[in-house]
Amino acid sequence: MHGALNRYRVMSFIVGTALILLVFVAMPLQYGAGVKSVAQVVAPLHGFLYIVYLVAAADLARRAHWQLGRILVVVAAGFVPFVAFIVEHRINQQMQAEWATEAAEQAQAIDSGVEARQSGPGGV
Repeated sequence: MHGALNRYRVMSFIVGTALILLVFVAMPLQYGAGVKSVAQVVAPLHGFLYIVYLVAAADLARRAHWQLGRILVVVAAGFVPFVAFIVEHRINQQMQAEWATEAAEQAQAIDSGVEARQSGPGGV
């Protein structure tokens, strides 16, 4: 699952950057200066990258068993400027916290199993 999170994080940064370029560079050039060539390159590129971002997010969501609300926030983050960076940061923090909790629970279960075997029949 760590690989899925890393793929999501990379695609989040790429899509967020492409969206900022589209909204704050390509669109003003197209409508303000009449230079359409930048938008003609950046817009389809962002569209393609957004689809790859969605695939990476869907893979992570499937592996982590996300609820619908988290999935919708991640989907929306790809088409609102700057939000992809914020959502990526929060998702990373949440996933790290969830993994730390799972690791602590597993360690506690292992410790409980060791103690049960030591105090079982014939134990001290």
